[in-house]
Amino acid sequence: MYKPVFIALFLPVLLAACAFGYHARGSLSDVSGELRGKAYPGNTQGGGRFALADPAGRLQCDGLMSPPDNSPVPGSCEGESGKGVVRCSDGREMPVRWTAITCRSFEGKGEDKLGNRLIFRVDRSK
Repeated sequence: MYKPVFIALFLPVLLAACAFGYHARGSLSDVSGELRGKAYPGNTQGGGRFALADPAGRLQCDGLMSPPDNSPVPGSCEGESGKGVVRCSDGREMPVRWTAITCRSFEGKGEDKLGNRLIFRVDRSK
């Protein structure tokens, strides 16, 4: 009885959410060119993941962001921040820190064991 109502009400919302994508971009201090890719928002508690690759596609990095551990403005996602980890195909692993710019974008940075800096940003495409 409730299943048809649930599908009728929420399926259009889910399909509309899939129509919009999130883009990721970043740079690594020891890699030339901008890294680009896609991002996938987390559940209602925040977090998510993103994938980046260099222009030639030789280096690929996958970032996993945990839900926020700091929410300075109650009821708003702006300014939230949290931890994450980025793992790349060359074996490097970087702990990162992210901060929400808006409710649909965040930026972050991290550093590998050799001191190479990663800077990234995720935005919702229009």
